[in-house]
Amino acid sequence: MVSVVMVAYNSAPYIEEAIRGIVGQRCSFGVQLVICDDASSDATPEIVARWAEKYPHIIDFHRNQANLGVQGNYIKALSLCRGKYIAMCDADDYWCSSSKLRHQVEYMEANPGVAITYHPVINYFEASGEMSISNGSGLIARTPQQLAASNTITNLSVLYRASALNPTNLPAWLSEVRLIDYALHMIAVSRGELHFMRRPMGVYRHLPSAIWSQAAEEKRREMAIAVRRHLISQLADRPDLTGPLRQAIIRMEQRAIAPPSSHRPLLSRLRALLSRLIPRPLPPSPASPSAKA
Repeated sequence: MVSVVMVAYNSAPYIEEAIRGIVGQRCSFGVQLVICDDASSDATPEIVARWAEKYPHIIDFHRNQANLGVQGNYIKALSLCRGKYIAMCDADDYWCSSSKLRHQVEYMEANPGVAITYHPVINYFEASGEMSISNGSGLIARTPQQLAASNTITNLSVLYRASALNPTNLPAWLSEVRLIDYALHMIAVSRGELHFMRRPMGVYRHLPSAIWSQAAEEKRREMAIAVRRHLISQLADRPDLTGPLRQAIIRMEQRAIAPPSSHRPLLSRLRALLSRLIPRPLPPSPASPSAKA
C-alpha cells in the first residue's frame, strides 16, 4: 500500500531513529521502506543491513556503488517504489507517531481526488536542542494555488498518491534542482488536491551540515527561484499555478534588496522557551519482526 523513500549518506548517527519510526507504524496494510545509501563512507550501510535482516518484509535496501548525489539518489529511490502511495523520510529525520501512515492512507482512500496529505512537524535544532512547530505562523497551503505561492510542506510529512507523482516518468530536469521536494509537491498537486492534517507526526532535524542549513541566504534564494522556473516551464498549461509561481519569484527578488528581518531574535527566544517545556518526542517502538507492517 505505501512505499517510503529514505535517502541516506553518512547518516550513521541518525538513521536508526528514522528506521524505527517506520517499522514502528501500526497499520493493517503492507509497507515497503526503500533505503538508498549513496556510497556512504561511515557505518550507515552496516546499520541498515542489520535492520534489513531483521525486517526483510519491510526494508528494501539498495547501496549505490558510486555516489549519485542527492537528486540522483532520490530519483533512484522513487523508481523502486511499488506502493499505491509514497511517503518520504530522510535518514536524519523521523516519524514520532505510530499511526501517521494509517491516518493519511485512510483519508486518501476516502478522498480519491486528493494527491497529497501533509501535516506539521516538530523542528529540532540539533546544535542548540531547541524546538518549534512548523506551520505555527498559520501559513498553510490548502489548495494547489496556495502551494504554488509558498511551500508550506515539510518533506517528511508528505504522503503522495503515486499515480499523481508518476515516479517512473519524472521530468529530466529534476536532476538539476537542489529543492527536489518542492518540485515533487508541485508535480503531484498539478494532478489533484492537497489536504492538511493538524497533528504533528514527525521530527525534522535541522543539522548544520544539511544542504539548506549550509546555504547562505543568497544561495537559498537562488535555489528556490531555480526550481520555480523549471516548474513554470513544466506546468505551462496551468496558468492558475504558474501565476503564483511567478509572483513568488518576484517576492524573493524583492526580499533580496530589503533590510534583514528583526524577528529572528524573538523567534529564537520562543524556541528556547518551548524546548524547556516540551521534551523531544521519540520514534515509536518497532513492531515485532514477525508482524506485518
